[in-house]
Amino acid sequence: MLDTQTTNSLPLVSIVTVSFNCGGFLRKCLSSLMQQTYPNIEIILVDNGSTENIAAMKNEFPAIKYIRLEKNSGFAAGNNAGICEAKGKYVALINNDAQADPEWLNRLVSVAELDKNTGAVASLILDGNNPEILDSCGVVIALDGMSHQAMHGIKSSIPLTRQKVLAFSGCACLLRMQALKQTGLFDERFFAYCEDTDLSFRLLRAGWDIITEPEAKVLHFYSKTAGAFSLQKIFWIERNHYWVAIKNFPITILLFLPIISLWRYIFQLYAVLKGYGKLNLFIANGSLMGIIKTLLSANLAVITGIIPAIRSRLSFQTEMIRTSSEMRQLILSMHVSIKEIITGTS
Repeated sequence: MLDTQTTNSLPLVSIVTVSFNCGGFLRKCLSSLMQQTYPNIEIILVDNGSTENIAAMKNEFPAIKYIRLEKNSGFAAGNNAGICEAKGKYVALINNDAQADPEWLNRLVSVAELDKNTGAVASLILDGNNPEILDSCGVVIALDGMSHQAMHGIKSSIPLTRQKVLAFSGCACLLRMQALKQTGLFDERFFAYCEDTDLSFRLLRAGWDIITEPEAKVLHFYSKTAGAFSLQKIFWIERNHYWVAIKNFPITILLFLPIISLWRYIFQLYAVLKGYGKLNLFIANGSLMGIIKTLLSANLAVITGIIPAIRSRLSFQTEMIRTSSEMRQLILSMHVSIKEIITGTS
């Protein structure tokens, strides 16, 4: 066991988890955080307007700091509320439906401490229902801003190495507080989905790096809060990925956004007709007409929100360290195809 002096010499890490109901999963999540081998932590639980009695967790886990929001403000605002209360050099985020390996935090901090230019460290996230399969290790991006979990669906036994990526998954990650003070927190207009991709790009633009750590492992019971195949999820993803591009992509890539988007819709239609791709899972749990209406509604929301997105883009220019040319080279060297985003295969 580490003595008090050794513990105090380690950087404080504030762990933030946001919960909207899902008390059973949350209990397991908090238990896994209490079992972390990294000793210098504070745990902040944000109750995002739950109708369940999440406050009872204070009695089960008296060491945690509890914050109650009166309504469900979304993933972005919920995490921002926790981060604003954090006192650590680092902030670790973990979904309420995820469970961390005891060495999870220790592994993340070790990587972050190796290089002061590391702004975020992404975890290796295993499928909670099938731990032999990866959910993600970082996030990959297409040229229209659409994102996908990197390494999704591959066997967890395949050895992986640390690498730089374009984005981290907000499901489980470590963020440097100094970087957040420079770039700002999650964009709360996103509500849920793609807000981590947006923040990732602001980190990159501000000169920070994002690193994966395959030894920092968590189990994730996917979309237990939002629903794996809901129309609301389609709306958020369709709207928000455009905002990611408008806010962050170099103009030389952004100019091709209409063409790339048209190609994505054509390929999605082809995938639906052939019976493969993630959209078919949504269709199986809803209706094709409902999905079409949702996509149209999301695109209308993109248009109505384009002015605030542009203002946000312009307001961040003074924080840019990487030039537009450097960002273009970075994106072009690490992006994935539309096919891979839709099907999960290259």
